Amino acid sequence: MHKTLLTYLAITLMLFSVSAYSAEITPEKVAIVTLEDGTKIQINDDFTWEYVFLESQTPTNNLEATSVATSASVIATTEQNSATAPVVADTLTASAMKQATLLKSTAKNGVKVSFLDSQWDDKNRLGLTFELSSNSPEHYVVIELEIGLFSDSGSLIKKETVKVWKAIFRMLESYLRKGQVRESRVFWIDGIDKQQWNKQLMTLKVTEMDSRM
Repeated sequence: MHKTLLTYLAITLMLFSVSAYSAEITPEKVAIVTLEDGTKIQINDDFTWEYVFLESQTPTNNLEATSVATSASVIATTEQNSATAPVVADTLTASAMKQATLLKSTAKNGVKVSFLDSQWDDKNRLGLTFELSSNSPEHYVVIELEIGLFSDSGSLIKKETVKVWKAIFRMLESYLRKGQVRESRVFWIDGIDKQQWNKQLMTLKVTEMDSRM
């Protein structure tokens, strides 16, 4: 972890108790800081920090919305002012483009999901495979993953949500359990131009988890 980040994190969290009611601070976000290498970090009030890797701009007023990736997970959010707001085009930040490997894994509640491999079939569909590892005492039966696919220029092409892990009902050996490393099936995605996906830019976010004890 960056030494600068540790310093910012310590100072910001100390100040949080007196600034939590500031109009500029939401219950989730304490501050956004920029490290020496230009990387932006969002610090949250639950003692977590997140990489800011996505920016959105409207064609009329250039308002920004951001998506962030935690050290263990990727969290994507997009804001619009109203139902009639212009369409927002999401693009990766320059820093994220340079550190694209960070975006290819995410984690939540002790489960890590990482991009493992890609392939193309004869229908020009993109096939994605993921690796899951668990350090959680929970036995997971369903894990849902949101995948953001970006062109080589960093523009969002498509978002796809898949059940990256789905156990068989009442078959305990199919549950994802602590200490296990499992490989997902191949997920086939339409609408991706192979010529625009040479850099394999993507973001991952665990959106739903269902477990059994």
